[in-house]
Amino acid sequence: MRVSGTEFFTALGDAARLVGTAKFHPSLLHLLGGLVRSHTRLVMRYSRFAAPDFLVNEGLPQYVVDLYLSGYYRFDPFYHYWREHGRCGVISLREVISPALAESDYFSVFAPKARISDDLGMFLPGIGGAAIALFLERRTGRFSTTDVARLRLIYPAILGLHKAHLSRLFLTLASDVGGASWPETPGAVLLVDRTGKRVFVNQAWRDAEAANPELERAIGDLSPGHCDRVALAGGAMLHVEPLDADFPLAPNGKMHVLEVSGRRPIAFDYGQAVARFLPPELTPREREIVRLILASRSTEAIAKSLGIGKGTVKNHRRRLYYKLDITSERELFALFLDYLAGTDKRLSPAPDKPREE
Repeated sequence: MRVSGTEFFTALGDAARLVGTAKFHPSLLHLLGGLVRSHTRLVMRYSRFAAPDFLVNEGLPQYVVDLYLSGYYRFDPFYHYWREHGRCGVISLREVISPALAESDYFSVFAPKARISDDLGMFLPGIGGAAIALFLERRTGRFSTTDVARLRLIYPAILGLHKAHLSRLFLTLASDVGGASWPETPGAVLLVDRTGKRVFVNQAWRDAEAANPELERAIGDLSPGHCDRVALAGGAMLHVEPLDADFPLAPNGKMHVLEVSGRRPIAFDYGQAVARFLPPELTPREREIVRLILASRSTEAIAKSLGIGKGTVKNHRRRLYYKLDITSERELFALFLDYLAGTDKRLSPAPDKPREE
């Protein structure tokens, strides 16, 4: 699809027609996918405080989604980017990946499972300090500078449609007596105008008020630009975001958002993580095999890497599984993910298991 072609303007018109509906962001993915070749397309919501959300998933297997949400999102370079910089625009993977992450084996762990060779994101301003990020992903090859330039060329048009979508969305929500939420909105939302009058409250906020008598006092402690967040019991984070002069319902008002805090992004050194994860009872060869297993290497690849036979690798696997009281590679990955997700518990050998000499 050429930016100047009839097909492009037809797709752009379709997106404009779907503003304010649940099909709007899928229509944007269709438009971007027509301009830049990709295998997987996603829409994510990146919050300032909560864990990321999948809003649209076209092509990513559910087990990969579960893997990501179980803890790997903490190492997502785009998640790092939004939490640290918070700037919208078209962002390529090579722009956000740090040298330390690039040199680690992280992409040997998660990327093969997700079948991601390259990522290209379009960050749009979301609601409550979040970003709505549209992603194109390739299973093989890399996005070219031409691909990036093409998306940056159309970004102003996509941004305008997206802002119109959010405006229509809040007008729709305001007319809903129940104050239902859409995927683009965080869980609990309160909007006040510039005088402090309430103009919108969703049901999640009403439920939070009923359950937490401290919420009203916490609101009084907030002020955009000064104290803009308050941690509450149960891992919740209350924060306030200023609204623009052209924001529907509450021009120059404030948006209060209550979210369950996600785990913060952390720098990732795969080798050190594996070293801390494994108990010292494993032999050096077993530890090396575990490292290669967690890097998604096959038995044949492990044997070739270590210069040993496949039968020897299988024997080592049986012994280390016995020591760790597990029976499969899946269980090993599950234990490692629990560790990465922040349990901070070192893996211990199974009780009453003899040490290998």
